[in-house]
Order: sequence, then structure tokens, then C-alpha cells
Amino acid sequence: MSGGWRIGEIGGVAVRLNASLVVIAVLVTVTLAGRVFPTGAPGNPPLLYWLTGLFAAGLFIGSVLWHEMAHALFAIRYRIPVLEIELHLFGGVAKIARDPERPAHEFVIALAGPASSLVLAAVFGFLTLLDGLPGVMCGWLSVINLTLAIFNLLPGFPLDGGRVLRAALWHFGGSYRRATRQASRIGQGMAALFAAFGLFLMVVGTLFNGLWFLLIAAFLYSTASMSYRMSLGGLTQAAPVHKVMRYNVPQIDPRLPLALLAWRYLDHARDQAFPVYENQQLIGLVTAAEAERIPRLEWGKTRVGEVMIPRERIVTVRPEDDLAAALSLLDKANQDHAPVLDGSGRLVGMLNRRDIVHKT
Repeated sequence: MSGGWRIGEIGGVAVRLNASLVVIAVLVTVTLAGRVFPTGAPGNPPLLYWLTGLFAAGLFIGSVLWHEMAHALFAIRYRIPVLEIELHLFGGVAKIARDPERPAHEFVIALAGPASSLVLAAVFGFLTLLDGLPGVMCGWLSVINLTLAIFNLLPGFPLDGGRVLRAALWHFGGSYRRATRQASRIGQGMAALFAAFGLFLMVVGTLFNGLWFLLIAAFLYSTASMSYRMSLGGLTQAAPVHKVMRYNVPQIDPRLPLALLAWRYLDHARDQAFPVYENQQLIGLVTAAEAERIPRLEWGKTRVGEVMIPRERIVTVRPEDDLAAALSLLDKANQDHAPVLDGSGRLVGMLNRRDIVHKT
């Protein structure tokens, strides 16, 4: 499903159309112009049906883009970079740079797409009050957006419902990797059900619909299987901090301008935190989030010490602490990063939530 045409950006997020999307556009146009519109609004010229069908196909593709943009916007809200949105044969995907670090974030990001489709279904449903062909078109778009929302809420990973399920399993079980394995297995089961239903449709004579369900089943099974394989292995949360911590961490002078901080460090590691030291004493912590609260035009005259997280709000851990205890400390302090100090109080590394979550 890779490749396609880059058509521009929305809110800084690149949008790409895969060549397979042409199949959907053709199917929608033919279905609407050949059957739905003549039945729902008879008496119009055939050319009008075809032009309206083509327009409705464009609105349908726009509905899928709306769905994926909802995912992207909430990912950006949680400081997860969105690489691009790609629309393809089976809908679309908002490609994010990394998975969420908290179950609640994954839950909200996953639900955002179906919720946005439900909003569109309601809007188009209201527009069915229009007379004639426009009302019929809006009625079809309302139903298709409702179907899109319901389908994506099925608990088949990596559908949105499968990601909601993983978020719940992660929240109650405490392990991201184990939750991914469990959700992926359920996703494979959903794929098997889709395949069985597709075969049933083919047996009873609905060849095209049966083949379509088989294609969806193959897509779900392959992506769920890939996620399962990627989740294998990893550490237990009883492992020590030094197994996942980041070494050779630079110490930041509080007098350093934000412009230099960004140039030297943040531009290369925006998801990391950097300890701030003065007179060989830890006095704070700085991340991209603190810098971005200041307008960029003021970065040259704003110092790190003016925006850093102060020492009293920072949690610290030791290299020998287990990861479960470290994660508990981060949760209590509502922080994502912790300096790692040895027995003498010397900085030996940095621990961040993402490394604990994705390696255990």
C-alpha cells in the first residue's frame, strides 16, 4: 500500500493518495450512478447521475480523510509527530512516528476517528432534508459514514476498535507489549471471521461482496500478524533501569538560550529530556514542551533556566531500581522523564517513559 501521489498538506501533515484509491472511486461512482441514484431520485438525465456519483465519490474520499485527520490531530495534541496521511483501497492510515506512551492517549486517538465519522453521519443525515438527488446523495453519505464508524470500532487490531481494546488491556494489564500480543491475536480472529463470511457470500452467489470480505480479511490478518511478531520478546518490568536508560546525556547550562538548545539538542531528539546543571548540581529538566511554550521569535533571548521544570518537581531513579517502580514514580509525578543518579548523586543517564513502555 506504499506509494501514490502527494497532494499537499493539511495543518502541516502531508496527504498522499494511493493508486488503489482509484478502485474505490470507480466502484462508488458506478454503484451510485447505476443503481442508487436512479432508484432514489428517478427521472433525471443519466449524465447528471454520473456527475453526481463522481462528486459523491470525492465526498466519500474526503470523509475518509476527515476520519484520519481526527486521528492525526489528537496524536499531535499528545506530542506524537504525524509523518503523513495515506488514503488507500481499504480506507486510510495516519502514519505516526511512534505509538502513544500512555493507554489513555491511545484510547483517545483511536476513538477520534470513529467519533468524527459519526459527526459526518449526523451532518449528512440532516442534509437528507434536501429534495431530489442532493438529498439521496447525502442519505448515502450518511449511511456510509455510519458504516465506516461501526466497522472501525470492531475489536480487530489494527482497526480503531482493536486499538481501543489494546488501550484497555494495556491499562488494566500494565504491559504494552502483552496488550499488543493479545489485541493482535483477537485481530487475527476477526480476520478469520471476515474470511468465513466472505466464503459464505461467495457460496450463496454474491461473488463480488464475498471477494471484498476476503480481501479485508487478508489485510487485517497480515497487519495483525506483523504487530504480533513485533511485540514478541522485550524485558519484564522487573528489569533494572540501566537496561533501558539513555547514556552519555549532555548537561545543559541554565544560561543557554533556547535557540541554541533547539539547534544543538532538541532538533535531533525532540522526544528526549535534558538535565539542567549549575555548579555541578541538578537544578531542573528541559524538554521540547517547555521550549515551545515560548514564541520562537523570543528563543534567542530566553534562557533555559527561565522555562525548565524545577528540581522540586523532578523524580529521580537509580540504575538498579526496577522498571515497574520507576514507572510508578513517573505516574505519581505526572512526568515522562527521570534523571538516573548513582549512589553518590552523580548523573549516569536519563530514563523516559517511552523506553519503559515499548521495551517491556
